[in-house]
Amino acid sequence: MKTLLFVLGCMIGCAEDKDLPGYSDEEETINHPDNNEPEPEADPVGVIPGIDCQHIDIGDKACNFRLTDQDGKTWDLYDHTGEVILLDFSTVWCYPCQMAGHAVQGIQTDYEDEGFQFVTVLIDGYTAGNAPHGGEIDQWVEDHNITTAPVLEGSRDKMLDNTGIAGYMLGGFPTYIYIGRDMKFYSAHVGFSEEYIREKIEEGL
Repeated sequence: MKTLLFVLGCMIGCAEDKDLPGYSDEEETINHPDNNEPEPEADPVGVIPGIDCQHIDIGDKACNFRLTDQDGKTWDLYDHTGEVILLDFSTVWCYPCQMAGHAVQGIQTDYEDEGFQFVTVLIDGYTAGNAPHGGEIDQWVEDHNITTAPVLEGSRDKMLDNTGIAGYMLGGFPTYIYIGRDMKFYSAHVGFSEEYIREKIEEGL
């Protein structure tokens, strides 16, 4: 079976020697209010493992995840079912990630009217292994002139799993994973090429 992550030799990405720890097993909490008060916003818990989803092969259904975006709001993957989604897993310390970030808004602008969402998930801040904080998220948004594409405050504990079952298994940074309108993976690669990214987006639209 075609594996989810494959490396295109012509592309450049950041590798980092540290182990990528797995997602800590937290179950989703469901609130059942007895009155008409609105339910509180769900916590940004990262990947939410489920029996109908995994992160191993092309064709697998993506597990839901919730993270905080650059506006301080919770961004929920399953709220965007029916859209074509590109997940860009990057780190602040990764130079190729920084260079690739300059293309994000242009790509988002060109395809957003067709039901496309470019989502940057920052796994580390300026130091490898340390989760990004709000100031680093704000700086990323400002440096790359991002206005309509979500930039999410991730972490290794919330998003990664070296088995690829309870979270994402990455081969380097940046890693791009493409999710179709049916919430299933249809492509993935390590390293940035704007031309190739646009080809893969158009394949899913």
